[in-house]
Amino acid sequence: MRKIIYLLLICPLLAVSQSFTIEYDVALNVLNRKGVLTINDTISSFYFEVQNKRISDEQKMDEEGTYNQTVYLGSNKERKRFQIYKKEIDTLLNVDYLKDEQIICSELFPKMIWKLEDETKTISNYLCNKASTNFRGRNYIAWFTSDLPVNVGPWKFNSLPGAILQVYDDSQTYSWTANKIIRNKQDIALTIENTLKKITLQQFVQQDENLKKEKSNRMMLKYVERGAEVVERQYNRGRETKFEWEEETEED
Repeated sequence: MRKIIYLLLICPLLAVSQSFTIEYDVALNVLNRKGVLTINDTISSFYFEVQNKRISDEQKMDEEGTYNQTVYLGSNKERKRFQIYKKEIDTLLNVDYLKDEQIICSELFPKMIWKLEDETKTISNYLCNKASTNFRGRNYIAWFTSDLPVNVGPWKFNSLPGAILQVYDDSQTYSWTANKIIRNKQDIALTIENTLKKITLQQFVQQDENLKKEKSNRMMLKYVERGAEVVERQYNRGRETKFEWEEETEED
């Protein structure tokens, strides 16, 4: 009697490289940008944004003849701003600019706590589930799909059980919407110069805001010199309106 032996080969799923690139249409207040997220298995995942176009400044006059004007204080130059997730040290590296100097500011990887909702919808042919969270002063709604097994998203979004294909704040002033999803044959590396100046996130925020306030003061001075009366100035911080060190100060 002949014995038949069956050999079962088991290949762990984790051994198969699952690298993805997801492209997003990004709206940041008055700016439209292109966002590109690359998720790697064996090396650092990263995300970058590049400016597409600038929407013209809004100017409105009320009944009393007072002009309300929105002024963009950023740079007109096309620059890539990166977020690099260093999984081995649980750190997020933000590659940004102070004036014309490219720098790296680091922070502990900010784990987001999400509330999963019962709603679903389809984005780019993927069934997505809804989730919500509050991150640094803004309420965000995200739509994610478990069909793409990744837990990092565009910009600093993370910690959902699937790829984030759309996310926006509750005022819909800031939004990210996927328009292309690519499965890569292998991980894609990103090289950053080691000579870049390294500072903390807190140092970057303080220096960046001081530079923007100086620029705002110079612009307001031009209006005053033309005979205008500046009644009120409002400074919009952007995506992050309150940071952890500021909350700690309030508690003290």
